[in-house]
Amino acid sequence: MKVACTKFLIIAVMFVLSCPVQAQVSSGISLPDLLKIRPDMASEAKDAGGKQVPMDAPVDPAEYFVGPGDLLALNIWSSMPVAHQLTVTPEGTLLIPNVGVVDVKEQTLEALKKSVSALVVRKYPSAEVTVSLVSARRIVVQVTGDVFFEGKHEISSLQRVDNLIDIANEPPRTAADPGVFREAMYIRRSSSLRNIIIQRKNGRRLRADLIKYRATGDNTHNPYLREGDQVFVPARRDIAIGVTGGVRQSGNFEFVPGDSLSDLILMGFGFRREADSTNGILTRLSPDANTMEKVVVNPAAIVSGREANIALRPGDRLVIKNIPDPRKANIVDIQGEVAQPGQYPLTENSTKLSEVIRAAGGFSPEANIKGATLTRSRISPQSSGEEIAMEQLLSSRSNLGVQDTSYYLTETALRLKGELVSVDFHKLFVLGDSTQDVTLRNYDKIFVPKRTKTVYVFGQVLSPGHAEYIEGKDYRYYIQKAEGYAKDAREGDVKIIKSSTRVWLDPGETEIEDGDYIWVPKERTHPFAYHLNVWAQVAGIVAAAATVALLINNLTK
Repeated sequence: MKVACTKFLIIAVMFVLSCPVQAQVSSGISLPDLLKIRPDMASEAKDAGGKQVPMDAPVDPAEYFVGPGDLLALNIWSSMPVAHQLTVTPEGTLLIPNVGVVDVKEQTLEALKKSVSALVVRKYPSAEVTVSLVSARRIVVQVTGDVFFEGKHEISSLQRVDNLIDIANEPPRTAADPGVFREAMYIRRSSSLRNIIIQRKNGRRLRADLIKYRATGDNTHNPYLREGDQVFVPARRDIAIGVTGGVRQSGNFEFVPGDSLSDLILMGFGFRREADSTNGILTRLSPDANTMEKVVVNPAAIVSGREANIALRPGDRLVIKNIPDPRKANIVDIQGEVAQPGQYPLTENSTKLSEVIRAAGGFSPEANIKGATLTRSRISPQSSGEEIAMEQLLSSRSNLGVQDTSYYLTETALRLKGELVSVDFHKLFVLGDSTQDVTLRNYDKIFVPKRTKTVYVFGQVLSPGHAEYIEGKDYRYYIQKAEGYAKDAREGDVKIIKSSTRVWLDPGETEIEDGDYIWVPKERTHPFAYHLNVWAQVAGIVAAAATVALLINNLTK
């Protein structure tokens, strides 16, 4: 029981030990003495320089190679427990007091634990031995190729290839020239992420593939770095392979010899839920790129190993089909004067306008039904900016004159915001005209304005402003309510602007309705030079006509 309690106490102490010198703890040490030990080592890893090293996962003893400067904790659990903190010497050895020396060169942490345990149990046959990495060493590696800062960099041995490349591509924080940051971003985009070469001191050569690492999390594609490593980052090759359709992330990837179809699916982060993973088309070009071959494949069977994998060629493209799902989340948006505004589901090619209004609880008492509108988006809210720009360019094609083109482009810009659907809410919901009950589509928007009970008169009137709406009254009544025409009013060009559509109409083309606008334009005035120019042109025309008449008269004599 005493040994078990002592073992528990030693474990608790070792979680906070960080003294760089060798320390031996026996079962006779008191708790106050333990509390005096510096608690420099928290649960976060620190490198040999005392700096905290960000870690994306615990250290894997099977892949971490121990080297000079690593700080290790050795615990010997016996009737007289012993604890040591040991630093690997510059020669690559580990000196264990009263036990011996262990050569750590080219040993992983996992292998070192076995070597140390085997040596310690010779002296303590019944003891239990544990070895832990307490603090990682600092190392120097060199990076060349397509990076912003070539040369040697000091990093922690806990850092991987992607960490080094991030460091080498980080522009200085003191750089004031925007061109420096643009250059750094260009290098990031142009450098290879799949064909990074690591040359080790022992002659071993490795290849890092950060695209596969991000897709799979497999550390073999992004290994720990070791002192003296030479890392070469080449420029990205133009030859690509691609996957689209039923994968989580469609894209094109740099081709690397040895790529297979299953690799391509992994780089696409696997199949989407709605993918028809048994149905794929692999397209590949001939070596001269003049012909294309299409191969029907079963991606799911290849990934599972039920069918042979396919070695990819430069330029290969894989398309994985999706299973159509008719249960789309089609919605219509209702705002304004209804009992319950919001978004409502609809059945494609089936749901009618009247159904949705009923679902929203009908119109409120203040609803201006005549002014209600239904708009339809040609471009969905999920459309990219590129798609919107393309629609704008296509809509700009015309052979109209300058004035007509300006008007057309204004109308087109309004249309892209939402195209009006020709429907009369008053006829449908008040007069019961079922021909107005249109079928709704996804992303349709219904807006029911509130009754203003006024008509707004502005322009060349003596008292512009809102006048109380009275059904049946024409525009002259409201102009009279606005104290009549001003001196410069162009009485024959009065326009009615409809509240729902903002369309400009002549008074004889529409009835005045709640919320409409009445616009009275101003007489055009021109400076004297304008009139002089006009009369000069008239005089020129008259003179020319007189000359022609005189010429004709002389010729007929």
